[in-house]
Amino acid sequence: MSRISTTWDIGRFTGRCAATGAALEPGTPCIAALVERADDPAAPLARLDFSEEGWRSAERPSGVIAFWRSVVAAPDQKRRGFVDDQTLLDLFERLGGDDRAHRVRFRFVLMLLLVRKKLLRVAGTASDGGVETWQVLPRGAAEGEPPVAVVNPKLDEAAMKEITEQLGEVLDGAW
Repeated sequence: MSRISTTWDIGRFTGRCAATGAALEPGTPCIAALVERADDPAAPLARLDFSEEGWRSAERPSGVIAFWRSVVAAPDQKRRGFVDDQTLLDLFERLGGDDRAHRVRFRFVLMLLLVRKKLLRVAGTASDGGVETWQVLPRGAAEGEPPVAVVNPKLDEAAMKEITEQLGEVLDGAW
């Protein structure tokens, strides 16, 4: 089976601090972290939730890709995007230069989301040695600013849908 079509179980909000095990009560600040799990190549990404105290006092998990601060919502409260636009752009930038296949795929789908949100715009495409890249610029880029190259991993429709769903789970409704 192709690794592209592998499902990653990254989980949802747990309601418990990963460091202390304490319940994360509505109205309290929390931190959600996207981490890479080296111990499970079939599920390389996971979400961990922390209380502020647990995040400060405990040793950080290894393989943190990104983390977001938020406030635990009440169960009956309407959900809103968990991650703001700047955090999405920061994550996109941090994933640049990382050539591990699952991160290349994740970054490409994240780039498509950022284009859809009009935070990036496609300036063109290029091909070098059989590798296609999309050239993108941030919204409001200065004239002559060089575009950022994003490798197109040539995802089929099923893989694209799967990674989009995973990205949605990681970002907890940031669409």
